[in-house]
Amino acid sequence: MGNLISPDTLHQRRQSDDAPVVIDVRGPEEYAEGHVHGALQIPADELSSRLDEIPRDQMVVTY
Repeated sequence: MGNLISPDTLHQRRQSDDAPVVIDVRGPEEYAEGHVHGALQIPADELSSRLDEIPRDQMVVTY
C-alpha cells in the first residue's frame, strides 16, 4: 500500500506546481454523482488494463 494523504493535503498539493494526478476508482454512477474536479475516472476493476493512462512522472492519488 502507498502513503496516505489527507483531503486538506491533497487540496494544498493540487494548488502547487507539482500537483498530483487524482484517479477516482469508483464506478461511473458514483463518479457522475460527484467527484474531485479534474479527476480521471478509472474504475478499480479496470486499473490493470488502463495503466498506460496513468502518468509515471507525477504523484498519483486514488480514491
